[in-house]
Amino acid sequence: MIEIIPAVIPNNLNMIREKFSQVVGIANKVQIDIVDGVFAPTTTWPFGKGQGDELLQMVRGEEKFPFVDELFIEVDMLILHPIETIPDLLTIGIKSFVVHIDSTDHVKECIETIKNAGRRVGIALKPSIDLELLQPYILEVDFVQFMGNDRVGYNGVQLDEKVLEKIKTLHESHPSVPIQVDIGVNFDTAHSLIEAGATSLISGSAIWNSENISDAIIKLQNS
Repeated sequence: MIEIIPAVIPNNLNMIREKFSQVVGIANKVQIDIVDGVFAPTTTWPFGKGQGDELLQMVRGEEKFPFVDELFIEVDMLILHPIETIPDLLTIGIKSFVVHIDSTDHVKECIETIKNAGRRVGIALKPSIDLELLQPYILEVDFVQFMGNDRVGYNGVQLDEKVLEKIKTLHESHPSVPIQVDIGVNFDTAHSLIEAGATSLISGSAIWNSENISDAIIKLQNS
């Protein structure tokens, strides 16, 4: 069955608490976009003013990350130099990581750090990025995440349909590699993405803006 992953682009911790509270018992896995305002223009938790202190309290064990024991939490690191942030995220209990191939010259080090901690890691790339750049890492990662548009870090962005061909190409050459898609995933696009070879769909607006979250997830799964 296709995996549906509710996603949050959090302005603050309260937003994470609010959204995650709505999917406990409905979804197994959730994804958080953390954006540093450099790799992408948006700035999210924990890069806002004073929010680094909140992360530090969690690293010290003074606070727990919201719902870290109830949900399988994945972090999409839309940040430059992710290797600097990975140790803190490991410490607070994040179970899966997405490293963007164009965010660092240390992709291999990021992968090794995460895998050595016993966590999952995937590589993400935008539609404009050549698939060939994946080749050195394809056998080392747990999944590949295709971004549905180059405009990352925002809700409600339309799917760039050229990503469909990239999904098909990767699926045909590496059929055992799980493929996630983030951005532009909705009730109109889900079927095409699944048909192309996607095994997991990450969605924000289509889920959070629905009248019934559970029904929305089921509808996406059955696309």
